[in-house]
Amino acid sequence: MAYREPGLLSPENLKTLEQAQGYLVDWDGCCAVENQLVPSAMAFLKANHACCAIVSNNSSNTVDDFAEILARSGIPMSKDQIILAGVESLIRAAEIESESVLVLGDTRMRGLARNLGLPLARENIDLVVLLRDTRMTYNRLELAANALANGARLIVANPDLTHPGVDGRLKPETGALLAALGACVDLASVDMEIIGKPGRHLFDKGCAAIGAAYEDVVMFGDNPATDISGADALGMNSLLVSPSPAIFFESILDATKTA
Repeated sequence: MAYREPGLLSPENLKTLEQAQGYLVDWDGCCAVENQLVPSAMAFLKANHACCAIVSNNSSNTVDDFAEILARSGIPMSKDQIILAGVESLIRAAEIESESVLVLGDTRMRGLARNLGLPLARENIDLVVLLRDTRMTYNRLELAANALANGARLIVANPDLTHPGVDGRLKPETGALLAALGACVDLASVDMEIIGKPGRHLFDKGCAAIGAAYEDVVMFGDNPATDISGADALGMNSLLVSPSPAIFFESILDATKTA
């Protein structure tokens, strides 16, 4: 199912919400804009914290960053309920046990990579981890492109091209950087693994965190290509956050109060 009209929930959608045992919620453009929680989303998370998991393609922040934001807002969610594509990508990279890893991401994420034991390097690279790198340079792009051309594996946090910023500004995402690499190297010839949505990994961890099966969960997301299609592929109910996070969560709160 997909919610599209401002201020309205169909009887079918409302019934699905009433029967849901848990919720998976996206973050950027859904619950928050540039990591500032939308007030109505904050109210929803407070009311449903025990049965919610955040499943986000975010690859700029750590779980601790999110936990701090939630704690400041009085939302008592555990770290197990926060599943982030960037963090999961680094965990996956650590499982591969490569000898020389290039992480394209911000300073905090590279710090997390070191804490996970990844051998960060700039030569003889056999694994590239692509996150949302807001300080991407020509030199980093060149290093990554040549590593892939020479046979390095590639882990990508997410395929998103953009996510919404304040006042509707577009914030370039990891997928935009992947497109830049694809302009240099034939990605079809690269051993590539995409961790985030629409793949199932985040959905699986989110469901496990709240102890609910696919058919008993509703996914809230603002991106039809990742949030909604990924949920649909698993037989999970989904609601499109539209026309804005504020209106969407206000409608959800109003509908569930009066149901």
